[in-house]
Amino acid sequence: MSRDMDQSVEKLTTKQQLVAYFQDGEKQPGNLGFGTEHEKFVYKRDNLQLLSFEEPGGYGDLFEQLSERYGWEPSYDRGKIVALVRGDGEAITLEPGGQLELSGAVKKTVFDTAQEFDRHIKELKELADDRLMFVGLGMNPFDDLDDVPWMPKARYEIMKNYLPTRGSLAHWMMKMTCTVQGNYDYTSEEDAADIIRTGLMISPVVSALFASSSVRFGKPSGKKTFRCHIWTDMDPDRSGFPEFMYRDDWGYDEYIEYLLDVPMFFIRRDNQYINMAGHSFRDYMKHGHEGHEATMGDFELHMSTAFPEVRMKKYIEVRGADAGGRDVMLGLPALWKGIFYHAGTRKAVAQLMHGMNRDEHMQFFEAIRTQGMSATSKLGTAQEIAMELLRLAGDGLDDLAQQADHKSERGFLGALETIATTGETQADKLLKDFEQEGLTRESLLKKWTL
Repeated sequence: MSRDMDQSVEKLTTKQQLVAYFQDGEKQPGNLGFGTEHEKFVYKRDNLQLLSFEEPGGYGDLFEQLSERYGWEPSYDRGKIVALVRGDGEAITLEPGGQLELSGAVKKTVFDTAQEFDRHIKELKELADDRLMFVGLGMNPFDDLDDVPWMPKARYEIMKNYLPTRGSLAHWMMKMTCTVQGNYDYTSEEDAADIIRTGLMISPVVSALFASSSVRFGKPSGKKTFRCHIWTDMDPDRSGFPEFMYRDDWGYDEYIEYLLDVPMFFIRRDNQYINMAGHSFRDYMKHGHEGHEATMGDFELHMSTAFPEVRMKKYIEVRGADAGGRDVMLGLPALWKGIFYHAGTRKAVAQLMHGMNRDEHMQFFEAIRTQGMSATSKLGTAQEIAMELLRLAGDGLDDLAQQADHKSERGFLGALETIATTGETQADKLLKDFEQEGLTRESLLKKWTL
């Protein structure tokens, strides 16, 4: 999610302030919540083109209508409504190519997340179902970069100029991909590192389960999850699998050191973005820049521009899944909750991946991007590991529900269990739609509309 927020003006002079920032994110074990973010492509029904911002009925009008009818508070960028916020933390934002994102509020159960998801889609369709299609896929299956309009957000202008100097697929990441991700609490420094390490190790298997980006330019992309492939040629300084995360002896200090060396994009002053692309935050914190001194708000903004596979803010984000259909996307918060929030399950999941070193892990992920559930490793196929992973997560959800005295959320794993059992992912179904049924652009978009 990318939206402008009020920034802390606390002057930043020591690393201990940054350590304290992450310590402030620690939650009590009995008070853990989670949030879900999901993106979708928005196509116009009349000409099957992506929705732009300025056109009549475009995002500018849609956001204004959402604000007026459903109580969303608008957020502006240079006079244009580019985000909406509401109630207990929900936000609607725009990715660079117009991918529409709901950043959900903190929830205690996936039942609550499902209600939030369904209400969001219902509101969109009440306003625009006769005009627009909201499509859940991991990557735009038809268009090229020049066919996709840029959204009018100042921060994207800086990113779109800098990132192509670092990777040839940078604009594809910005304009052509959609994801679903989960955000989870941690209780201590040790807990945060353990969640991240566990999430990092099984993230490739989760990517296989959620793969839905097998078509590009209207033909097979050569990958089951081309979206994940895009991240390998985007910016090596800020994405991927940092080596220190594989260790079992790291904490806040190591993560801060990593962030200090991730090149900056910008800082924000008086609602304006100041280009800092390529500068070191470490140097900026020591010496400032053209009269500007580093603040905690600058650091928070900078954190949002680092994209490791698993990311920490005052919560932990797991980021490896393609977007997809409703039931699949609702499986993501259930899967990670069952793993991260049940101590026995998390330990068993970590043991499931024990013995795979970093090089083997990276090779496994490379195979998964191309082969999906049939990819093999020294620990078994992605399909075999996914089936055990889902069993463990389901058992964890059952026990957590019993402890909290509510119905188990295990049922939300159903769509993922079907994928794991059959080995047929959304990516495989999409390929069949093209290769066997010969679907047109119109019929395919309608079939994958949420």
